[in-house]
Amino acid sequence: MFKLEKTYDIDEIVRNNMHTHTFFSRCAKPEMTLRAMIAEAEKAGLQTLAVTDHSDLDDNIDTYANTVILRTQLSGIDTPVRVLIGSELSAYGIGKYSETEEMCRSLDYRSYSHSHYHLDYWEQPEDRSARGYAKHMLAVLDALLDTDRADSIAHPFSPEKMNFFNEAEKAAVLAALTDNELGDILAKGERAGCMWELHAPTFFGFPAFSKRFFHIGKEVGVHFSFGTDAHTLDGIGAAGYAERMKKIL
Repeated sequence: MFKLEKTYDIDEIVRNNMHTHTFFSRCAKPEMTLRAMIAEAEKAGLQTLAVTDHSDLDDNIDTYANTVILRTQLSGIDTPVRVLIGSELSAYGIGKYSETEEMCRSLDYRSYSHSHYHLDYWEQPEDRSARGYAKHMLAVLDALLDTDRADSIAHPFSPEKMNFFNEAEKAAVLAALTDNELGDILAKGERAGCMWELHAPTFFGFPAFSKRFFHIGKEVGVHFSFGTDAHTLDGIGAAGYAERMKKIL
């Protein structure tokens, strides 16, 4: 398991970008080569850069082969940045995962998404209401945290990919999560040795929830990670993120 040092200092948290994509992810730009990403991380003064390419069932991507390529490239790059070759894996239903445990263990860093409901193969709740999706996400995370697969949860509870909901309905999904439910699942993640990502797009897109999520996590005593979900080089560095986040908090 990989875990950053526990801190609630936002300036320190954003010095580790734990959610980035190379061009192996079909959503990322061709400029996202490992060498270029590391150069941007160095300019930004990052301590850690985690590469978390998607590993989805419908991508036809060989995650293992790509990690071998990236590790070979990394061996030829001299950098003070700690670079982790990982993946954004999928908990696409209750007890349903995109990769085998053996594949997971071959990675430096394993970040799990649990809310990509826009994908055709993703399990949907029987109850398609805001509360139904909130409860389903909790159930997916509860099952995941019974395993030792995850180092971090990518964009926790993010409704961004619920394209079938409008913005008010997306906000309602987050509002349907009670403080007690959030506290309980965050505490379970901490006991499981799993970090919780402060995901920049979600953080700024849903500030009321982000404030509640951070402060409940701080009260529980969780480990936070931070990720920009970079798909372009200008998303690697964290310039300006800390001040914007502190204003929300």
